[in-house]
Amino acid sequence: MRDVLDDDLAELYPVRATDDVRLARLREQLFAEKPRSRSRRWAGIAAAAVAVVMITGLVVLLRPVSRDAPATLPVKPAASLQEAATMLEVAQRPAAKYRHVKYQVWQLVTDAEPPFDATSVKFEYDVWLPTAPDEMVLIYRRFTGEHRAVTGPQRPIKDIGERTSGTILWNSFCSATPCQEESISKPLPVNDWEKLEAAAQALLSPFTTTEEKAGLYRRLAEGPAIRWDNGKVFAEGSRWMFRVDPATGELTGMDVEAPVDARLPGGTLALSVTVTSEWTDQRPS
Repeated sequence: MRDVLDDDLAELYPVRATDDVRLARLREQLFAEKPRSRSRRWAGIAAAAVAVVMITGLVVLLRPVSRDAPATLPVKPAASLQEAATMLEVAQRPAAKYRHVKYQVWQLVTDAEPPFDATSVKFEYDVWLPTAPDEMVLIYRRFTGEHRAVTGPQRPIKDIGERTSGTILWNSFCSATPCQEESISKPLPVNDWEKLEAAAQALLSPFTTTEEKAGLYRRLAEGPAIRWDNGKVFAEGSRWMFRVDPATGELTGMDVEAPVDARLPGGTLALSVTVTSEWTDQRPS
């Protein structure tokens, strides 16, 4: 092939004697240069295709599994009662038949007869509130028998249990849906340290709607003396303190300090309530 090309070049471009060396070098470079390998080009294209596939796969993995599934983003925890109220208002309610609210209550029981003694005993309340109208509401209350010694010689737990039937957590009695908590409509006191006590029954009641509870949060937040500390809601001079979950805005409990009494240890709680709730399609018969 080289001989034929040389002949063609010689025919088209006669070579002068002075150009022999330069043309010889050009010919050597022409035939010495190897053509670029196509395999490298295809390797680059293949690598780019793999990168596209990997990126596409990543996008697919980040999308919801179901097309109808909503994309969820992390929610910033509430930093105030106002933000907790907003969380309650925008929260979606699951499509379930019942809302089950459970209360675990530690109540202080004292006996003034000498010798003075004080014991904290535990009750449990279970409420199954139907979501459909004209359905029966179930409420169970029981003394668990659990107890904690506070001070003084402890009397038999059976005797203590017979002397108390548990505290009243809310005001309304509801036998069938729809239910309404009567205390929600009462105006709050002017003094901030009295507002928490006045709002207790409405906040704890299973019959208080989400919207009503959010409105009550905002009414309490208007009090300049009412404080928020990572979900703890309290006021100077008040014995009542509420616990609110900053992640959901839901009320999770309440603590009430015992009145000052030299016979009781400092910081003794007269009442401590823990509240949990769930949505379910089944309840006890």
